[in-house]
Amino acid sequence: MKFILFFVLVVLTSCQDFGKIEPGDIVKKCVIDTMFVTDSPSTIEPGNRYHYGTDCGQMFVTRRNDVYRIGDTITYVYKKTK
Repeated sequence: MKFILFFVLVVLTSCQDFGKIEPGDIVKKCVIDTMFVTDSPSTIEPGNRYHYGTDCGQMFVTRRNDVYRIGDTITYVYKKTK
């Protein structure tokens, strides 16, 4: 029980600033404008992969097809370095 309590406290204290936008961070909003589907290159993990491209030149891949649509806005936050 002590381990679970310790784990919960560590997670709560380490995640309190998660997602916080601070001065100096760069926020860029990009719109999904392309999408294509490929087969998995692995026989261990079969299934389609969904590739999305944005108008900012970013690409990302997901295994789910029900999350993003063309026209959705994705917000990228580039954190400042210390």
